[in-house]
Amino acid sequence: MGVNQRAVRWLRSELPALVSSGTISAENAQAIERYYEAKAGSSRMTGVVLLAAIGSILVAAGIALLVAHNWDEFSRPVRCVIAFLPLIAAQALSVFVLIRRNESKAWRECAAIFNVAGIGTAISLVSQTYQITGSLANFIFVWLLLSIPLVYLMRTTLGAIAYLIGIVFWLFARNGWQENPLYFWLLLLLVVPYFGMLYRRDRGTRETAGLAIVIALAAAIGLGFTAHFAEANFGVVAFAGFFAAVYICGIEFFPTTDSGRLHLLALLAGVAIGVMTIVLTFEGIWGHSALRESIDLLHGISIAIEWSFPIAAVVLAVWTFVRQRAQFSVLAAAFPVVAAIGWLLTSRCTGRDLTWSHTDCDFWAAILFDVYALALGVELITRGLRANSTARTNFGLLVIAGLGAARFFDSDLSFVTRAIGFIVIGVGFILTNVVLFKKRTAA
Repeated sequence: MGVNQRAVRWLRSELPALVSSGTISAENAQAIERYYEAKAGSSRMTGVVLLAAIGSILVAAGIALLVAHNWDEFSRPVRCVIAFLPLIAAQALSVFVLIRRNESKAWRECAAIFNVAGIGTAISLVSQTYQITGSLANFIFVWLLLSIPLVYLMRTTLGAIAYLIGIVFWLFARNGWQENPLYFWLLLLLVVPYFGMLYRRDRGTRETAGLAIVIALAAAIGLGFTAHFAEANFGVVAFAGFFAAVYICGIEFFPTTDSGRLHLLALLAGVAIGVMTIVLTFEGIWGHSALRESIDLLHGISIAIEWSFPIAAVVLAVWTFVRQRAQFSVLAAAFPVVAAIGWLLTSRCTGRDLTWSHTDCDFWAAILFDVYALALGVELITRGLRANSTARTNFGLLVIAGLGAARFFDSDLSFVTRAIGFIVIGVGFILTNVVLFKKRTAA
């Protein structure tokens, strides 16, 4: 659970007055102090871990530069030995950490990053020494496979994040968007058990939240490559399902902050839903390319991956409603359903002989999302007013304002009509915030 530092400072400043008035005992005040000292200590530990990891990277880079300065003067056997020295040193450090410093997160993260750098250095220097040919993508792929055991052995979250960044780089390092991206999902699955361990231990930490967000970002990029490879014109619905699933998971499976704010994962997914909704109100977005004449196994798996996200989002939403625990926006959770309706509308007008289709059905799909964006904004405003949440209310107003701005550039309305529309939205912002301010003052 996140800690509101401003509220903690206020509470600690009030402790002497509470003790002197007899409201709480001195022992209770000391217990409260110790509790929040421990919380502050865990927060400071995050900074120590980050600095230790940065130090490890700088040391590894310095060693590599020193070796590179005299590299041409060494024979091949000497180069091979030098190539493995950083890795041997890193593994020796890891053995020491596991035996003597196993409970220190800073030591484990430092040793893990040092090992990852050592693996990459050994692979690249040996390949250069013996002129082993290969592509950058293959180099990264081997590096990732050799590095993933460190995530579990050293229990390193920074190592897991570095691994996820690596698999994204591997996607872009391949020959193009048409390359088979299915190995990406296998590489991504390798880090999921570690995230599960972290989640079970403490789902409310910044460490867990950070890893969840990086996994979601990596998965979103992988989904883009998969949709392009599948060539099934299903990317819009796949992304709608993905963002809706992440949004629901962020609300249902992660705790809110002490101030009642959404978890950062749910917040980012909600923003993505709002932005994608506005984008889909443009008619030109709904163009369809020609479908593949035949679907082989790899493309069939890619299409199944695309379908899995909207299905998962719908299942999560229904499961939450059945348990009567729904705390999310109903319309935001219905995003993939609305996107599927728009996809069906445009698909009815798309011929297999076309390379890229823009038809009258695209117009009706855009109109559908105009209505959906307006309804979503109104629902968010209503929920924000009921919950006395300025952020949620203003986000609903931003969705409506975004819709107005989109139509400003995408329609033939007169300037007077556009000006009146923006004035109305601006007045809505002001009045809504005045109402919220009065409610908070009265409370």
